[in-house]
Amino acid sequence: MSEDTRTMLKKLMRDSLDEKDRQRLLCDPRVEERMRSQWDEVAEDMNPMVGDRIWGRIIARTIAQNNVRKLYVYKIMAIAASVLLLLGVGSWVYWANTKEDQYIYVMASGVRCIESVSLSDGTMVRMGPNSQLTYPKSFNGETRDVDLKGQAFFDVAKDRDKPFTVHTKNMDVTALGTAFEVFNHESENKLETILLNGKVKIGLGDPNIKNRREVILNPNEMLVYDKQANTVKVKKVNAEIYSGWRNGVLSFENERLSMILTRLEPWYGRKIKCPKEIAEKYRFTFKVRDESLERILFMLSNTSPIKYREKDSEYELYIKGR
Repeated sequence: MSEDTRTMLKKLMRDSLDEKDRQRLLCDPRVEERMRSQWDEVAEDMNPMVGDRIWGRIIARTIAQNNVRKLYVYKIMAIAASVLLLLGVGSWVYWANTKEDQYIYVMASGVRCIESVSLSDGTMVRMGPNSQLTYPKSFNGETRDVDLKGQAFFDVAKDRDKPFTVHTKNMDVTALGTAFEVFNHESENKLETILLNGKVKIGLGDPNIKNRREVILNPNEMLVYDKQANTVKVKKVNAEIYSGWRNGVLSFENERLSMILTRLEPWYGRKIKCPKEIAEKYRFTFKVRDESLERILFMLSNTSPIKYREKDSEYELYIKGR
């Protein structure tokens, strides 16, 4: 990998590309070819004429001359994945430019992409789509610390003398040896931690605040932290079902639509708008394996009063007549 390419990829990750570099990257025919390939995999069950028409609109809006808009996070990730695949790299992995090249960044990107990462202490991590994990090459200090953006499942190697902590912007989850999931997409208002086994201690809010809130979770408990309302709820769940995505299956059992949508959006890399009164009222039970998002929304609309429409590359849910 050339130094110029490495620099551009680092800027892409930080969303710090200037307009000239964005244009250069987006107009690269190899990137377009790879993005088209990914699109074809997703839209294989779509009417070919409809698929070509939609793809044409995507290209027109994305690479329009003098109108390259700021990319959303999931679009940046999709392009990064395309560039890396062109370079023969299966996932995003690079060493940061530090004195001793201590930190590694791994990104799981693309539609329904799940990435496995093995850390130096034996901890196994399964990362959900559009997620980023930052961790040291080795845990040399008294703690084991990683940073997460997005969604990941951690099967932590036991070491009682060296706690393992997952840091996010508004929440830190600490374990000695256990299996748990952290859901932390910055675009979402709610953060979640789900515990399969063992125990975890969760710190909420700014770590520099003296009276920081802390919660202990037990197996099959789920913590939901509302950033906007600054509220915390802990409830009993079937943790195995909630974390089934790590095996390639999204599973929902009598779940509110509001929770379902937070899982579907990063899974498919598409925005789904829904009024709060609808999202909180309706519940569904179903599983997602390799179905398209269009198919899932079609099934929801045929089993409830909820309808959907596509608008400006987003989906909008509504109830007819309201």
